Amino acid sequence: MVELSNLQALLTRSVRKPLYAVLLFRLGEAAPARGFLRKLIPRVSTGDEAELPGVPVINLCLSWRAVATLTDGSADLDPAVGAAQFERFFTDPKQAPDSLAMADQLGFTGPSDPAGWWAGFRTADIDLAVYVAADDEAARRAILAELRGEAAAAGLYELQLPDFADRAMSGYMPAGGRLHFGYRDGITSPNVDWQDSGRAGAADLREFLLGHGTQDYPTTPHPPGPWRDFATDGSFACLTWIRQDVAAFEAFLDEYGPRLAPAVPGVDAREWLAARLMGRWRDGSPLVRHPDRPPEAPDLDDGFGYGDDEAGARCPLDSHIRIAYCRDQPLSFGNHVRFPKSAPRLIRRGFSYGEALAGRKDDGRDRGLFGLFFCARINEQLYSILRWMQQTDFSDVFDRKKPGRAGQDRLTGSRLPGGSNRAPDSVVTETADGAAVSITLRPFIRYKGVAVMFLPSMAALRRLSAE
Repeated sequence: MVELSNLQALLTRSVRKPLYAVLLFRLGEAAPARGFLRKLIPRVSTGDEAELPGVPVINLCLSWRAVATLTDGSADLDPAVGAAQFERFFTDPKQAPDSLAMADQLGFTGPSDPAGWWAGFRTADIDLAVYVAADDEAARRAILAELRGEAAAAGLYELQLPDFADRAMSGYMPAGGRLHFGYRDGITSPNVDWQDSGRAGAADLREFLLGHGTQDYPTTPHPPGPWRDFATDGSFACLTWIRQDVAAFEAFLDEYGPRLAPAVPGVDAREWLAARLMGRWRDGSPLVRHPDRPPEAPDLDDGFGYGDDEAGARCPLDSHIRIAYCRDQPLSFGNHVRFPKSAPRLIRRGFSYGEALAGRKDDGRDRGLFGLFFCARINEQLYSILRWMQQTDFSDVFDRKKPGRAGQDRLTGSRLPGGSNRAPDSVVTETADGAAVSITLRPFIRYKGVAVMFLPSMAALRRLSAE
């Protein structure tokens, strides 16, 4: 059983406040940085607390360098030992998402190349990320000013983002839960069994929390000892800044919708095509249940699988939601050994940024989403899913239909040749009456920054802040 009071709130629930921001800092000296944490900890929102009007939600993540800095000189938390016991994809810069070893295989290539990330700083410069949710613009400005003042007094250096008016990653909860591409968001958030009761249909807490590992869910740090105790009830957090090219997306639908229209009578062909990119209609209804047209009322029941659609007749095998979480779709033998209980899961929180596109013509403005993805195993969960988005070789079902194991996620694939991204630039979309249209896919998103960090438990935060 997990004490929710020891978890930061972002793990246990989606924040419902309308406005958000993430401040990024590089630490200075350890002692004043610990003082900054001591001041902040009483305001950190925990998993057992309800959101209150007028009270901002605050959570924070740290890099390995920050953890090592704050534990340097500790009697039992030797950073050299921690670096060896934590997952190397967290502690080793050579395994970071912007490293040469990882960027290509994760899809961070071409326009998403890490050389163009952030704004005059590198991922390795980020030591601390402070997430804030507020009730209105005045409250957001006030809490950002307060945090910046306290951080500056503690010798922290803010890594600012000139793309945003307040120079912090800032955004909002989109109207109706619809992201810039028009899809309803937040439907597939895992129902986590925090009580570890074995509740049917719930996700195992070991998918997301460190310190509770088993043979089926092995998590670092290894072996038992001070570092495992420190990490318990924490989670790895991937901060992801994604630009959505809405004009290109709508132009794509405009180009192919008319070609598909004769074969899909009685339904908007643009919407029919958009559904086959995502795996859901834009109202959130799953294609595997509603393959030909959306229901009169959105079907938001997430309890479906793909076991009776192995060939992708109703929901394309390479649609986004089918790759990001393949549910009961059988994995290849090697992947089944890695994931004996179920396909890997992530908890995702996030918000939209930028104004909605007015019309369909590109206005040159930046818009997209900022996501935080939580997991207990970086390489086995987060990195695996990113790899699968770039090359669909994780399940034998891809041998039965083109583009097969050389495919990519229809919505998030890079579309670039070479490296591990050998996907063809076109797919064949089949309609219910047997018609087939070859569709040239395009890159619809661009990564503008990715950082893998650690979301500590409250106990770990107090330990890091101790003098």
